[in-house]
Parts: sequence; structure tokens; C-alpha cells
Amino acid sequence: MRKIGFTLLAVSLLAIHAATGQIAEAAAPIVGSIKVSGTPLDFETVKPDNDAAFHEGLLFGLQADGTEVYYNTSGQPAFTLPEHIVPEAEFAEQRAVVQDTATGLFGFINTKGDIAVPCVYASAGNFSGGVAHVALPGGSEEALIDRHGRTVAALTEKFSSDFIFTEGLSTAYAPGGSGLIGYINTAGRLAIPYQYHSGSRGFTEGLAVVQNKAGLYGYIGTSGQTVIPFQYKSAGMFSEGLAAVQNAKGKWGFINKQGKLVIDYKYANTGSFSEGLVNVYNSAGKAGFINKAGKLVIGYQIYNHAFSFREGAALVGISDSTGKKADQYGYINTSGKLLTKLIYTRESSPFSGCYAVGVTEIGTGYILNKQGAGKR
Repeated sequence: MRKIGFTLLAVSLLAIHAATGQIAEAAAPIVGSIKVSGTPLDFETVKPDNDAAFHEGLLFGLQADGTEVYYNTSGQPAFTLPEHIVPEAEFAEQRAVVQDTATGLFGFINTKGDIAVPCVYASAGNFSGGVAHVALPGGSEEALIDRHGRTVAALTEKFSSDFIFTEGLSTAYAPGGSGLIGYINTAGRLAIPYQYHSGSRGFTEGLAVVQNKAGLYGYIGTSGQTVIPFQYKSAGMFSEGLAAVQNAKGKWGFINKQGKLVIDYKYANTGSFSEGLVNVYNSAGKAGFINKAGKLVIGYQIYNHAFSFREGAALVGISDSTGKKADQYGYINTSGKLLTKLIYTRESSPFSGCYAVGVTEIGTGYILNKQGAGKR
């Protein structure tokens, strides 16, 4: 894993409201002061378990001596764990997986570093939808537990799943290697049969995108019923009432939850709506942002890669597909104004709770801190 040194930095942002012609989304905060700490943070990204982002105010990372640690937003170790207890994953729903090195078993801590669920499991996954998947020693018993360690559902059937639940359902793969997928619920039962050839990891806004045997994509509801017919070459998940879909010619547009095309097919690629805006790409591979009316509010500039807005800021950049030139990424606000220099890489994180982690090309990262409160 690559060593990343961190310096604390607070970036002043100005988030300007972009009219969408639709119902306004949640407003992002206005940002104020700048703080800079010259003390590097001993940090290395833990992959694939860590996305270099803050989760519930805590950053999971690896120190130079191999010690895994949770840092707070000041760049200090957040707490000291009990003897023999080591971190295993970032936080989710106020819990993080830890291992007791004396026994080799897993459990969970809370955001104060206290043991919340004892280390009694042979394996344990992150919490999602109020439950986490665990297996008891010996491998014969598996269950879904709540944040207090109480059994929600004993799994009488073994599922091939990551057990990441959204809206009460998680993708599961059919036994026997057929490649078909279905969905299980938090009661530990197969709720939607194995019948789709691929699909989204979960449900958003009551819908999941799935592929039929003809290779076309459509949308199903949480009961497994077809809501939007299978007709798309490819499709994305719903966000803020809209989903990206691709026609037979390879162009992308957006539909609403009734399946009506509301933004025409004209984009080479696209992301998902967030804070009323979505990143789209033209035929030249340049990125811009449109609103829900399909109006280009941040024009196609020099960027060929863009991420979704979070808390009024989005990571954008210039990426060289040949690998001969270094990535040049920075953060913009909703008016398209560049808020930082283009000195980061695509591994930098989105903002969460006013904090982001900007990773530089030379191996140094920065904790970016948006200060202030208000409305954009």
C-alpha cells in the first residue's frame, strides 16, 4: 500500500445556488475560514476496506509501523483501543469491525472506541440497514445481528452476498455458478428469486436496475415487480427522482420514476444526480454539470473526469489514460469555481460532515475542512 502523509488544511468554499427549475434539494453550507497545520499525519490508505474518507467523523488508516488507527478530524488518533483489539474496517452506522488478536475472533466497537459487540465471531461484515452479517466459529451458523449484538435473523440458508442492505434488501448470487442474481431481505430469506443476469447492488427510491436474459435493463420494485420495462442498453440507479439510461445508439439521458424520458439522449456518459446537479460528458470526453431541467449550469471545461457534488463541492480533474502524466484534480463549487489548486489525485474523497481527504500526486494528503454554516 502507498504511504500517504497528511497535513491539516481547511479550504474556504462559496457554494452558490444553481436554479434547477425543480423542487430545491437540500442546501449545502457556506464555508468560511482556512486552517492549516504543518504537522503531517502518519497515514496510509487501507485498501480495499477504506475509501480515504471520513465516516461519522473518523478516518480509518494505517500508520508507518503497520498499526491500524482511527483519526479524528484534527488529525489525532481518536481513542486507544483495548489490549489485543485492532481495527478492521471503517465505521458504518456507529459501528466498526475489530478483531481480538488473542483469539482471532471479530466484534464491533462504537465511535468512542468502546466494545459494543464482543469479539465472538469467526467473521463479521459492516452494518447496513440496521444489521450486520456474522458467522460463528466452526462456520456452521450464520446470522444477521443488530448494533447491540442481538440476533435479528438466523440464516438457515447460505447466501453468496456482500450483505449490504439498502431499503431492506441486498443482492445475492445464485448457487451453482449460473451467474443469476436475486435479493435477500433482513429476515434472512430470498425475497426476490434468482432470475436476473446482473443488477444494482441494492435499491434506491424503491427501485433497482436489473438485466434480463435478452441483455436489456429495466427497473423492479421491492416486491420484485417490473416497474419500468426492460428496454435500455444500460442504466443507473435512481437518485433525486431521476436515473440515467442508455439507448441503443449508446447515448445517455434521464428518466423519471414513471419511465418518462425527461432529459434527452445526448451524453457520452454520466453520473447520478446529487444536490440537484449531475456530471455529464460530451462527445469530446469533457465533463460538465446539468440541472434537472437539462440545462448546462457548469460548462464543459478542461476536466475529463468529475465526481458528484457532496456538501456543495465536487472533485473534478484531468486524468491521463496513458498514465504518462500525473492526475490533476481539485474541488469546485456549484458555480463551477475552482476552490483548490489542481494538485490532488482521483483517490481524494468527497466531503462528509464538512471534511474531505485530498490525496496529492507526490504521496501527501490533506484534510480539507469546510468551515461555517448557512445556505447556498
